[in-house]
Amino acid sequence: MQIVNVSKKQVLSDQCRLADSFFKRLMGLLGRNSLPRGEGLLFDNCHGIHTVGMRFQIDVLFLDKELRVMRVAERLRPFHIGPIVKNAVYVLELPAGVVDESHTEVGDQIQFRTGSESPTQSVGPNAHSSVATLGGNGRH
Repeated sequence: MQIVNVSKKQVLSDQCRLADSFFKRLMGLLGRNSLPRGEGLLFDNCHGIHTVGMRFQIDVLFLDKELRVMRVAERLRPFHIGPIVKNAVYVLELPAGVVDESHTEVGDQIQFRTGSESPTQSVGPNAHSSVATLGGNGRH
């Protein structure tokens, strides 16, 4: 899926994966040597993340139910606990530097797009799609 900051007209990720199972949520980005540009990992029903066991820095966006950026954590280093954002619904992990390069900030509107959608079709809180109706345990 593609993740777009529509407020800044910037693509944040062309190949974002969804952590939609217990195992995917548990593993996150563990075992990887890097998170290449263009990739990302999206968690639903998530309020916080950690980088314990990871080998690289990441940028993290915390989104509300309307897909607005609530909080930004830039260049979160390995073996750290990220912030807990009580009202966050989605957490998006991106390669370090993406937030700065895209000028993403609190209040920006984010959009989820599937590969088959045109640029005007979004997958968000009011759309009928697997992203809008994700389940999860709220843990990472």
